[in-house]
Amino acid sequence: MAKQKQKTTIYTVAKAVGVSPAAVSLALSNQPGRVSAETAEKIRRTANRLGYVPNLAGRRLRTQSGVRQIDLAIATSFEAPLALVGEWVRYLHDSTRQWAADENVHVSIAIELFHAGKLEEMKPLLTSNRFNGLLVTNTYPADDAFLEATELALPIVVIGRDLRRHSCVTEPHGVIGRRAAEIFHAAGLSRPAIMHGTSLTELTRSRMDAFSHRCAELWGHPPELIPCDDLSPETGEKTMHARLAAAPLPDGLFAVTDSLLQGAYRALHKATISIPETVSVIGIGDYETSSFYNPGLSTLADTHTAVNHAIQLLLRMIQLNLNQPESIVALPDPVFRGSVRNERNLKID
Repeated sequence: MAKQKQKTTIYTVAKAVGVSPAAVSLALSNQPGRVSAETAEKIRRTANRLGYVPNLAGRRLRTQSGVRQIDLAIATSFEAPLALVGEWVRYLHDSTRQWAADENVHVSIAIELFHAGKLEEMKPLLTSNRFNGLLVTNTYPADDAFLEATELALPIVVIGRDLRRHSCVTEPHGVIGRRAAEIFHAAGLSRPAIMHGTSLTELTRSRMDAFSHRCAELWGHPPELIPCDDLSPETGEKTMHARLAAAPLPDGLFAVTDSLLQGAYRALHKATISIPETVSVIGIGDYETSSFYNPGLSTLADTHTAVNHAIQLLLRMIQLNLNQPESIVALPDPVFRGSVRNERNLKID
């Protein structure tokens, strides 16, 4: 019978460093002046190397009245669509109501923002001393490389990536981009286009590449690429306004993120270009705002399911003190709201 691997504790870390368990506890609690900076850094490095994950029950912060504090966080880049971040916070809040309903439990949710490719600069914050659990999203290749090389000492779930070292929730590779092209083709369109940022994450790159490849297969030529300096609605509107000055117009518009389409919608409306009769539009994430577009924005991915998978996985890791990485693939679920020509009669394989 295989011998079960023993769990790493502060005593394991203390023995490896050659200090007392009390010194390990102080260093991992960031209590200045009690342990030298050099020793504290050595303790933190060793804890990460050994895969030390503190037990939630052991680090619940208690007041004199016995109230338990559970601190959760969402780490996302400044470039993330605001609507999506807002929905994550709401989902996380709703999912933790079972804890919050207990008057002896306080749950806090923080948003930690980092510049694209600079997640590594947040490493001092990504510890079990600050949070009980962490959702990470909208990372760029440099951020993914940092995560792959780093063993963080707290439960963490990465959204939209497939990393070996950490638990992840992602969409099937390339499915969203391919499906967008197939819907446009089934709708009888002939001039597809895609809006994208000049800096692409692994996920947005996958969407763009898959869309372009499938368009080339279906039409015999790649789609028109409409690059944007960033992913904001304002940039989407400005870029689309400039594109409308040239002919011919694309008759199908896709984007790697819905924030760009929000701006594109405004530009099309201001130019009195009808959706979907002249330009069909399809988005990604089925956010709450999708139904408020005019017409409503048809979308390809079930963001609710993906985010809820991530949150439930994170809460399970916290409650059960799990540290074995788990990967979940959230299948896309198209929702049609009227922004694609003849969408009610479309037949997609």
